[in-house]
Amino acid sequence: MDICERNQQYKEQNIQNELKNDNIQIASNLQSMKNMPNNQNTQDLQNIKNDQHNGAEMALGRNLSVPIDIIIKARQSVCKIIVKGSGIVVYATGFFMKISNTENYLVTNNHIISQRNIYDDIEIEIHNKKTMKLNLNNRKIKYFEKPKDITIIEIKNSDPIYDDILFLDYDFNYKKGYYIYKNADIFLIQHPHGQSAEHASGKIVNINDFEFDHDISTENGSSGSPIILFTKSINFIQVIGVHKKANYDKNLNSGTFIGEIFTNENNNIINNKINKISNNYITAELDIKDDNVNKDIRIINSYEEYMRKDGIMKRMKKKLMNEEEIKQCEIRINDILIPFNYFYKFTKKRKYIIKYSFNNNLTKTNYLFYECSSLTNINLSNFNSQNITDMRGMFWSCSSLKNINFSNFNTCHVRKMNYMFFYCSSLTNINLSNFNTQNVKNMSGMFWKCSSLASINLSNFDTHNVTNMSFMFYECSSLININIANFNTNKVTDMNHMFSYCSSLTNIDLSNFNTLKVTDLGFMFCGCKSLTNINLSNFNTQNVFYMSYMFEGCESLKNFNLITNNKDIIKQFNDNNN
Repeated sequence: MDICERNQQYKEQNIQNELKNDNIQIASNLQSMKNMPNNQNTQDLQNIKNDQHNGAEMALGRNLSVPIDIIIKARQSVCKIIVKGSGIVVYATGFFMKISNTENYLVTNNHIISQRNIYDDIEIEIHNKKTMKLNLNNRKIKYFEKPKDITIIEIKNSDPIYDDILFLDYDFNYKKGYYIYKNADIFLIQHPHGQSAEHASGKIVNINDFEFDHDISTENGSSGSPIILFTKSINFIQVIGVHKKANYDKNLNSGTFIGEIFTNENNNIINNKINKISNNYITAELDIKDDNVNKDIRIINSYEEYMRKDGIMKRMKKKLMNEEEIKQCEIRINDILIPFNYFYKFTKKRKYIIKYSFNNNLTKTNYLFYECSSLTNINLSNFNSQNITDMRGMFWSCSSLKNINFSNFNTCHVRKMNYMFFYCSSLTNINLSNFNTQNVKNMSGMFWKCSSLASINLSNFDTHNVTNMSFMFYECSSLININIANFNTNKVTDMNHMFSYCSSLTNIDLSNFNTLKVTDLGFMFCGCKSLTNINLSNFNTQNVFYMSYMFEGCESLKNFNLITNNKDIIKQFNDNNN
């Protein structure tokens, strides 16, 4: 019989038996495609459907005689999956597995159900034709993208189909080697074209690291089918893999080993890092407006480092988190786990909660939320920051950020805070009373363009190790009050542009400032047009080589309000205001 006929006689008989015994009616793809709800993921669904239409499955196969009682048992663990979008319906297969007494999962392909399908109309139909709408919210989900191509979704005992499902047990001893080998007999249960479940058989042809090639004949709708090992001598079956799709280069089909997704360590899913690091996390709120729907929105940044060099901010190609650290980071959006990525496409206008979970060995958070311009609130109260040494640009250009909760935040080992709140232009209040800054050396640009801040209390800041305060409050244009009375500036060498364009600031007392080591005071108060009083009585400029435009634009400041005996400062003031 021709290999492309796929044992057609057997299949026809199988379908006839199902029609007779189960009163199954074959679904009509065209009818199901009518009047589907609108969906933002139409193109994703269309791509899947195009793959199916163009033959993303291989008609192969050979006949393996599997006893009918085993087929019936296997069928009770398999379901049809229907994913509906705007006028599009995609059919696939999935199956149910029991990992422990408390963990039951639906398993299918990631190219069928992924984080993109959160708002799709997803339905599953089990062996007795009972159906259930599959809401991906509030379920434990694991996504494994290409090349593993697997999605694992929690099934709850409260689900209406729960009592009718036969969950396949997984034996963690069934991994590559003695039990799974080349030419082993296997079969799968599938829903071709969204029709009745049927089985097809074959052998394992090639074995690779986490996937294998097989010659089981499949059709459109077979994606996500369980691949089951059949030991004929003892009439025993064991699920070993998930069918993916055709391997055109080899003229075979391919699957992923379940053993590469599950581990025998506490019977947990591999990479289930949340169990290990759930006590170390950051939560953030994000508000998606109409203009941002279906656009890639940055939700985290860990790969690019920016630094000021020769007065210019330059991008330096340097990884901020190595591959091992990325593996120890999880991101959940509205409690749905997504693959680690720096951008996410939100499909609906609404508020979202993002949870970032980390291991406890993170030593730097520099530029962690770089240009996450849609974040509105960040809660760091459950984040373990005791080992962090670098917080440069941590909230760089979080321009919608209105509130940051720093309670329990530990900064005792931090050495770099430069540009930490750069361009947080919506931040109206910030409580840094528990910041320990005893080891910080760089505060340059720390509050650059925090243009909505009216007041900052930094009376608790220990600055005795700080060497750079340039641009520290640059363009804090709403700043009326600033408490820096306890600043220790004994080691500071650079104060250029420190208060530039603090255009609402009326009074500032710097009588405690020690400027003996300062070399640059250029533009220090430039643009402070509301400044009427300033005390610089202790300023020492003997090592200053640049102080041009120090008072440029200080149009409200008069001679008798400038408290200083320093001739250089007086000259500079007169030069700028004449």
